[in-house]
Amino acid sequence: MSAVTVRACVAERGVDLALDLPEGTVSAIVGPNGAGKTTLLHLIAGLARPSAGTVAIGGREVAGPTRFDPPHRRHAVLLTQDTALFPHLDVLANVAFGPRAAGVAPAKARARALTELDAVGCAALASRHPHALSGGQAQRVALARALATDPAVVLLDEPLAGLDVAVAAEVRHSLGQRLRGRTAVLVTHEVLDIWTIADRVAVLEAGRVVETGSTSPLLARPTTAFLARLGGTNLLTGTASGHDSLELAPGVRLVGLADPDQPPNPGEPALAAVAPAALSLHLAAPGGSPRNVLAAVVTSIEPRGEVARVHLETAGQLLAADVTAQSVAELDLRPGLTVQAVAKATQVRVYGR
Repeated sequence: MSAVTVRACVAERGVDLALDLPEGTVSAIVGPNGAGKTTLLHLIAGLARPSAGTVAIGGREVAGPTRFDPPHRRHAVLLTQDTALFPHLDVLANVAFGPRAAGVAPAKARARALTELDAVGCAALASRHPHALSGGQAQRVALARALATDPAVVLLDEPLAGLDVAVAAEVRHSLGQRLRGRTAVLVTHEVLDIWTIADRVAVLEAGRVVETGSTSPLLARPTTAFLARLGGTNLLTGTASGHDSLELAPGVRLVGLADPDQPPNPGEPALAAVAPAALSLHLAAPGGSPRNVLAAVVTSIEPRGEVARVHLETAGQLLAADVTAQSVAELDLRPGLTVQAVAKATQVRVYGR
């Protein structure tokens, strides 16, 4: 059953979305800036009105041609980078505010608030005011406040952005624990959020949903360049020239291992994924065991700590290789230089679209 169904367009934003979010799952929403991710959250939350189409939560239409329920009637909560805690209330009163507004007796509302605070490791902060909280503490308190109202759907718009790495890890753990089994929609740019929190992924591009599926298989077999980059892999497209090979362009062939769950069909469109770390660069094609050798032109070099990411173009497609700084110097890598990008067949995954 779909907990949230969106078949809605917002013409002035160039957004036309068709998406079903299953009940009890956390769906990560990813895509380039301007793809429509925040608009999707606003359509569900009631902060944006569709120019056409419908939005339903729990099987009940909340927006349509003749209906538009305000946010407070949708049983949905939205968490953003701005926790929006009430500065004049202490932490306990902030979390108890939702139940109190719903008519719960004061004592029961406070008890529920303490339960939620304890679940996110913040019970000891109950008497503090928001100005005395760290960024991570404030975000966990905001999560407790959101869940204290038993929402039908939790909407999160990059809640970890702006937090330092250690604090983000703590909040990510809290989110993973507290959202398990709930219906939630998480907009993020971090692949770690997807792996640790989300059950499903939806990719948006140019205001459209272009890819959806369960987290593990979708990241293992991306079909969009954006998701491949997010997952840290190269994605190459072409036509299957066999059950384990891909023709990228006339005369340019890539051999790999066929994905047993989604094997390519010869003569049909297919994809290949190879990690940047699996590629080595040479000035001339090396000898030795059979491997893939692709002529490529260096387009840019990006320092990344102990390695450098070398961006390349091969057969009209983009490719990235992670090599050591020593290799950059020894090969005298620079934009415009033609090199041979080499990968073992065992490190290339070939799969059908």
